[in-house]
Amino acid sequence: MPEQMASEQPPIQTLLVANRGEIAVRICDTAREMGIRCVAVFSDPDRDARHVRYADVAVHLPGATAGQTYLDMDRIIEAARRTGADAVHPGYGFLSENPEFARRVRAAGLTWVGPSPESIEAMALKVEAKNTAAAAGVPLVPGAELAGTDTDAEVAEKAAAVGYPVMIKASAGGGGKGMRTVARPEELVAALAGARREAAAAFGDDTVFLERYLPRARHVEVQVFGDGHGTYLHLFDRECSIQRRHQKIIEEAPSPGTTEATRERMYAAAVALAERIDYVGAGTVEFLVSGDGDDQEFFFLEMNTRLQVEHRVTEEITGSNLVRWQLLVAQGRPLTIAQEDLEIDGHAIEVRLYAEDPANAFLPSVGTLTEFQLPSDYRALVDSGYARGDTVSRYYDPMLAKIITHGVDRAEATHEMITALQDVAVAGVATNRDMLHAILSSLAFDVGDTTTAFLEEHPAMLAPDPGDALPDVPALVAGAFRHLDAVGTPGEWSPDVFAGPFTVDPVPARWRNVRGTPGCVGLAWGDGPEHRVWVRFDSVGRPAEGRWRISLSRGEHPYGGEATDAGVVRVTLPNAADPGPDEIFPGDSLLVEVDGLVHRFEVLLDALGRVAVSSPTVHRVFSVVRPGGRTAEEAGDLGPVAPVPGTVAAVEVAQGDTVSAGQTLVILEAMKMEHRIVADADAVVAEVLVAPGQAVDAHQVLVTFASGDSDE
Repeated sequence: MPEQMASEQPPIQTLLVANRGEIAVRICDTAREMGIRCVAVFSDPDRDARHVRYADVAVHLPGATAGQTYLDMDRIIEAARRTGADAVHPGYGFLSENPEFARRVRAAGLTWVGPSPESIEAMALKVEAKNTAAAAGVPLVPGAELAGTDTDAEVAEKAAAVGYPVMIKASAGGGGKGMRTVARPEELVAALAGARREAAAAFGDDTVFLERYLPRARHVEVQVFGDGHGTYLHLFDRECSIQRRHQKIIEEAPSPGTTEATRERMYAAAVALAERIDYVGAGTVEFLVSGDGDDQEFFFLEMNTRLQVEHRVTEEITGSNLVRWQLLVAQGRPLTIAQEDLEIDGHAIEVRLYAEDPANAFLPSVGTLTEFQLPSDYRALVDSGYARGDTVSRYYDPMLAKIITHGVDRAEATHEMITALQDVAVAGVATNRDMLHAILSSLAFDVGDTTTAFLEEHPAMLAPDPGDALPDVPALVAGAFRHLDAVGTPGEWSPDVFAGPFTVDPVPARWRNVRGTPGCVGLAWGDGPEHRVWVRFDSVGRPAEGRWRISLSRGEHPYGGEATDAGVVRVTLPNAADPGPDEIFPGDSLLVEVDGLVHRFEVLLDALGRVAVSSPTVHRVFSVVRPGGRTAEEAGDLGPVAPVPGTVAAVEVAQGDTVSAGQTLVILEAMKMEHRIVADADAVVAEVLVAPGQAVDAHQVLVTFASGDSDE
C-alpha cells in the first residue's frame, strides 16, 4: 500500500484539467479562487467549447474521438509541459481512474490531484475491488467473474449459478457503459457481446463480470475523503436511484429511504474500505440498499476513486468545497476538520439535463444550441459546459448541465427544483427537461418511493401526459407562424430584415388542400388525433396590418372536423432597435395579440423539426403535422435510418436476408452508448449501405428493403 504523505508539496501554480465540459469549468472556478492558473485541453469538436473559453490557456488535442484526444496520455502530459503546468486534475470519466495515467503524471514531475496509483488500482477493476471490499468486511452482491476464454456454455452456467435476473457489468468503468440487464438465458449471449463492445469503446477494456440484479433496490453512496495524514472522513450519503440506462439522472442528499441504522453501518464500511487502501482525496463508495425497516440490507457495488458528477449535493448539505479540498490535499496539506465537525444542513437535489429524447428510448440529440437558458444564480446552482450557440457533439456524453437546489428539508428542495426547471429553455436539441419535471412533481417521488426501478414502474414520465385540453390560442398561433417562417422565405424572421407585422399571406400554397381556401398548419402535442389541431389563417383588412382571423379544428385531417372561430390575431416581431430584455426573452421572440392582449413568446425549432413555444407561464413543444396526416418525425424514408450521427458498431444482416419486425439490423454507437436499429415490419433486405466502423450522419439510410417498407 502507498505510504502516507509526510510533508507539504510545493504550492500549485498552474493546473491542467484533463477533461472537458462542466467539470472542467467547475474545477477552474475553484482553482481561480485559490490563485491558480488554469489550462484546458480540447479536441476538434470542442474547439469553441465553453471550457476552452473559460481557461487561461487551452491546448489543442488533434482528433475527434475520446481515444484520439482526452484519453491520449502522451498528448495530455505534453500539453502540461508546453504550458508550464505543475499539476493535473483529471475530473471524472476519461483518465480519472486510470492508475497508469496517475503514475505517468507523477513520473513527469507533476502533482497528481487524486488518490495514489495504488489506491486507484485497488478499486479500478471491479472484480478485484469486490475482493478487497470483502476483505474489509463489506457485504457483497452475489456475482461471478468471467474469463475471456469462457465459452457461451460456461458463461450460461455461471449466470444460472448467480441467478436471474443478472447484470453484466464492465470491470474497468462505470456511468452505465458496458452494462446490460438480462432477464432470460436466451438473451445472455447477445447482451454479453454488446456489453463487451461498449466497455471496450468507453474504457479500452472489454472485461465484464456478472452480478445478481436487485430490481427494487436503492442506489446509495457514501462520500469519503482522506488527507494522507491519517484522517479519513465520510460526508454522509447520497441517493442516486433514479436512473436511465444505469446512469443517474436525479441525485439527492441525504437518502430519503435509508434507515439510520443502515446509514451508520454504511458509513463505517465506507471509511474502513478507504483506510484499507490508504485512500487520499475524494472518493465515493457505492452500495445497493434493499428492503425497509429492520430488514434493510446493503451490498457493496464499487468505489469510484475520483470526484463524482453528483458531488455538488454533498457540498450543499455540508458547506464543503470538495475540489478545494482535493487541491489542498494534493499539495500535502492535512485536513483541518474532524468528523464531529461535519453536520447535515437541510436537503439538496441535483438533476442532470441531457440532450436526449426520453420518449424515444433516450435517443441522444446533437446540434447547435440556438437557445440555452438555465435558471439564474438566485434560483439554483448550475454547472454547465455549454452556452447559447455551442454545438452538442456526437462524440461525448450528452449531459448539458447539472442543476442543484437546496432547502431546509426535502419538500423545499423539491419545490425549488420544480421552479428552477420551469426556467429552462433549450432549442436546437431535444432534452429530458419535461421528464425531470414530471418525476419531481410525482407522488412517487414526493413520498420517497425512489428505487432503481423507478422509470420502469412509471413509464408515463418518459413522455408526460400532454392532456386533451386544447393549448391556448396565442401559443398555437406562435408555433404555427414559427414553422411557416422555416418553410417560407429565408431570413424573414430576422428582426434586422423584418421589424414590423407580417405583410404577406404566411401560408404557402402547398399547405392548402384547395387553392383559395384558408391555409392551415397542423400542430400535435401528443399521440393520436385528440392531440392534433389545425390552425387556419384568413387575412383580415389590409396586408400591412398583419391581422388574421384564426379558426381551429381538431382531428386527424385538416377539414375532417368542425372549425371553431378563435378570433382575430395580430402577429408581429419585436422592434429591431429595442427587442426587449434578452435575459428574460432571449432568442427568436414573437408578439401575438389576441383580444387586445399582447403575448410575447420565445419560439424556436428543435433538432427534430418541432416547434418549442415558451413564455414565463407557457412551455409547449409541438410536432408539425404534414397535410397527409403524419408529423414531420413520422415522415418516411427509403429504409431504416440513423436516428443520430454516430459510428456503425455492427451490421447484423446481409443483402437478401429475410427479417422480421423487431429484428436488429444495425448497431450504432453514439455519445458513448449503443443504439439498435430494428425493422418495424417483416421484409427482405435489398441492400446494406454501411459497414462496421463507418461514420454516419443523422437520417442517413442504413438498409433498404426490397418490399419498399421503411423503418424509422
